[in-house]
Amino acid sequence: MFNQWKWLSFGIGVLVGAVGATVIASRPSYIKDGATTVLSHGLTAKRKLQALGSAAKENLEDLVAEADQKAQDRANAKAQS
Repeated sequence: MFNQWKWLSFGIGVLVGAVGATVIASRPSYIKDGATTVLSHGLTAKRKLQALGSAAKENLEDLVAEADQKAQDRANAKAQS
């Protein structure tokens, strides 16, 4: 059942994409200009989100490394006492 919906969704997506490309290609240039503007803003937002995600990942990795070091320090202190 799920497999059928997956292929149906894929087919609908291809159809909508083809129709959209045809409409954009056959319409006046202001529609194409508007579409490229919207896509450029989308790409800018994507890049900003990727940078934010990258920074968050680095911060999380730093926190995990610090927590691991503290855990090792506690284990060493416990072993020495």
